Amino acid sequence: MLFNSAGFLLLFLPAALILYHLLFARAERWRQPFLIALTILFYTIGGKKFLVLLLVSVAVNYAVARWITARRRVGRSARWPLVVGIGFDLALLFYFKYFAAVIVGAGGLFGLDLPLRHIALPLGISFFTFQQIGFLVDLARGRFEMKRAVDYAGFVLFFPQLLAGPIVRYEELVPQLRVRPPGAASANILIGLTIFAIGLFKKVVIADTVATLAAPVFDAAATGATPGMMACWIAAFAYTAQIYFDFSGYSDMAIGTARMFGVVLPLNFHSPLRASSIIELWRRWHVTLSRWAQSYIFQPLTIPLARFSADHAAGKFASFLLSFAVPIMLSMVVIGVWHGAGWTFVMFGVMQGVYMAVNEYWRMTHRKARKARKGPPPLYVEPMYRALTLVAFVVAVVAFRAPSLDVVGRMYGAMLGVGGDAIVAWPGGLGATLAILAVIYAIIYLAPNTQAILTHYEPVLEWAKWRKVDPPRAAIEWRLTAGWTIASSVLLFVGFVLMMRGTTNFIYFNF
Repeated sequence: MLFNSAGFLLLFLPAALILYHLLFARAERWRQPFLIALTILFYTIGGKKFLVLLLVSVAVNYAVARWITARRRVGRSARWPLVVGIGFDLALLFYFKYFAAVIVGAGGLFGLDLPLRHIALPLGISFFTFQQIGFLVDLARGRFEMKRAVDYAGFVLFFPQLLAGPIVRYEELVPQLRVRPPGAASANILIGLTIFAIGLFKKVVIADTVATLAAPVFDAAATGATPGMMACWIAAFAYTAQIYFDFSGYSDMAIGTARMFGVVLPLNFHSPLRASSIIELWRRWHVTLSRWAQSYIFQPLTIPLARFSADHAAGKFASFLLSFAVPIMLSMVVIGVWHGAGWTFVMFGVMQGVYMAVNEYWRMTHRKARKARKGPPPLYVEPMYRALTLVAFVVAVVAFRAPSLDVVGRMYGAMLGVGGDAIVAWPGGLGATLAILAVIYAIIYLAPNTQAILTHYEPVLEWAKWRKVDPPRAAIEWRLTAGWTIASSVLLFVGFVLMMRGTTNFIYFNF
């Protein structure tokens, strides 16, 4: 079931909230079972043929968790149960997401025509798989103790974040599910509904609108045409804005829905295009996925590689390559491939890895100069870094959007001024297209994000830390007052009306 659907907004969500707050929110024994049952119903409506797969995944991971716990209690290593659990999760993910692509690739490599049936992608499999892998690793590391089966089931089967994140940690979610939601139910519902309304508006008003500017160019390139230089740059900036507001909107809707049930989720999106470096951009874009890659790929690699470099007296550059460039490249390739089975996603990941390695090497080589400098840097430095970061990311996003490497090549060639003569007709013409993009990027750079608007009500976990990161230029702070409640209602109504006109699936639902 989609958040941006009439069935969810008019039937499922109201009924779930009424039942939860009237009957189950105060009942410690039934609170989590009700939310689990609600999630099973939610998943069944959206993808019933994969419900058994979801439940089997939860059951197997819980059994592995019990195995890890039992071994740790007697002082034994949890390595083997961890290998079994992660192996099971990755095998499941590989079969449904990558097996077909591997078979097709192998057939093309060896000139074989291998029979292959279509394998449908289960809803949310990338998200609940990574979440459970992170749980098993943290449990084996001794970060927490798992006591009840209902806690683990509630941790995975919490419908607001099941299909597309945020990828939460056990200790972030379960303690909240165990206790009665803090604060008045009406306050939580109003705050959550406001966050949800902002997200819905981002999706149906901004993301779906700017999608019409990107699609004609990418579609033309996919048919073999080569659009002109300006058209390709416009499409690249348009698609960047589309995925920005599409995923930001989804994250708001997930966080807002959870808040209506009294649960505060971690931040997942924090104005990343305003970042002045690609490293900072990725810290703020899909925050929980980046955190996952850092915790379970980058750090386990960089620490032993740094020790190896020190033990073998590697030079400065060699140490950098081993302890940073290699782990970050692998991390970003995993993030790229996590989004889909295709060489375009590998290319996207490689580009991001190269960007981040260059970014870190620049920081490392200019650290002494920064410390020696007296006073603030020149005024032009920060805007220059922001512009460079944006353009680099926009260029990489072409590979993320394009269906094949051939299309990527045509787009990049045109963006460099090589060829490109296909005529692209935008809705409203070129002038209107440029005006829309100008307004959208002004919103990105100047307007406060959702968390800043709801800053007085802890919109996400650890907001006290995040609110200091790139505070907004303009302050718009929502309050629990009649006027602001009316404004939230109007925003929700506008989003709902435009949603009924027609909307698209969230881009991240494809992953």
